[in-house]
Amino acid sequence: MLNDLIIPKQDREAFKKGVEQRRFASRLPEPMERQKVFRFERVEFISQKSEEPVDYVSLSDGEHQLTQLLGTICMASFPNVLFLLDEPESHFNPKWRVEFISKIMNLPTTSKSECENEGKRSEKSLAAIQDCLITTHSPFVPSDMDRNNVLIFSKNEKGEIESRNPRIQTYGSKFDAILAECFDISPQISGLPRDQIKELMANGTKSQLQDAIANLGESTERMKLAAKLALISSEDN
Repeated sequence: MLNDLIIPKQDREAFKKGVEQRRFASRLPEPMERQKVFRFERVEFISQKSEEPVDYVSLSDGEHQLTQLLGTICMASFPNVLFLLDEPESHFNPKWRVEFISKIMNLPTTSKSECENEGKRSEKSLAAIQDCLITTHSPFVPSDMDRNNVLIFSKNEKGEIESRNPRIQTYGSKFDAILAECFDISPQISGLPRDQIKELMANGTKSQLQDAIANLGESTERMKLAAKLALISSEDN
């Protein structure tokens, strides 16, 4: 925030006006490094495998995001800290998304001495140091959280924002169950094959069903097509 004050007042006021009038607002210009009040002059990671420095500039977006998140949490490892994390796992690969909360819990600054059982591990470990508010559009984070710590936001017909806890227990729940409950996504396949299967279920011929089943991956919807094919075959006989 102090760095922003270096930016000329005219530019800051133009940016503020654009936001207030709900117009397109470009980002504030970035001051020169030597002008900044606060800046990082050097960042270095040492590989545990080779014990050599890692080229920080060559890291991917996901690697940058993970190191910044975990590093910041380690730096601010004291009470009365609130982290607001907006889709922190957005650039992670699926494996890292699954392990994201576990990585936080396993930081050396995180105390687990008060944990009574695995079911309460995430709440008690984080509460020992910091509080986190996390927004997400994926099922990975809710699966690490008790349903009482998860809120689903939606708009009603009047455009008003409403929130509720999940009706299911999200902690340890399967991803497809969370997608169905929290994001209203069912079936759990992409739109193109879903629409194709819907059309085949309504109007598909025997040969079309056979071709589709041969080219579709494993899913509940594919099993439905197979059941319809079996029904058509029995009627033919």
